[in-house]
Amino acid sequence: MGRRKRIQGGLIRKKHLTTDSEEYRVLSVDCKTNEITMLGSYPSLMNAKEEAKKFKKAGVDIYLHGDSNRVLAKV
Repeated sequence: MGRRKRIQGGLIRKKHLTTDSEEYRVLSVDCKTNEITMLGSYPSLMNAKEEAKKFKKAGVDIYLHGDSNRVLAKV
């Protein structure tokens, strides 16, 4: 039997997994009717948070989503 060959590396990526042109979506969910509405899409997270704070009302939950369809923040 021969010796096993050891493979090195693989932990550091030279390419980025995500692109630099990200988009953040602001979605609202009405607690009473469970209606989901997209309020807009923004190029930066800070812009999306500022706009989400403007739409905040009682009985409405506001969520920020990234490109990977994950909730990044709840306002």
